[in-house]
Amino acid sequence: MNRFDKPRCIVYILDMNKRTSLCLLLTFLLVSAPVGALPLATQLSFSKSSPYLGLDTKIGQLIQPVEGSSEAYTAKALAEPYSLDWVEKYVAEDVRFSFVRTFDQVLANLLPQTTWALGKAVRSQEGVAVPFRYGEEMRYGTFVWIEVAEGAYALVSITLNP
Repeated sequence: MNRFDKPRCIVYILDMNKRTSLCLLLTFLLVSAPVGALPLATQLSFSKSSPYLGLDTKIGQLIQPVEGSSEAYTAKALAEPYSLDWVEKYVAEDVRFSFVRTFDQVLANLLPQTTWALGKAVRSQEGVAVPFRYGEEMRYGTFVWIEVAEGAYALVSITLNP
């Protein structure tokens, strides 16, 4: 090896480091590109310990209901067939007459549902609104509950959108 071979060896090693760096950079970009294409909320959800179900444009944050919550009441109410027992179980006593007159046919056609998704409840002084998607077409609606006791709710209104 003479004195002219040494710089070639260094140039070759530097050239290899550039190639390796370039390969690593391309690999990183290929792996991160699909994640970067997702909405920011979904990207951030990868860092959470609990699953993040995403956002729905009509009903907001999707959730899994917690037992005893207004969302769980909504899930149970959607799954059961409409009947007098359903009204007694879910509808507030002081609004039952007007509720049945207003929503009788709607609920007879709506219930029971086998496919639905629940949105996060929105609390206000008047009650708790739980948005949901339902049916094959994934229409959307809202059940409005009042809390009659801790963890116990009564339905006071329904909104269904086409």
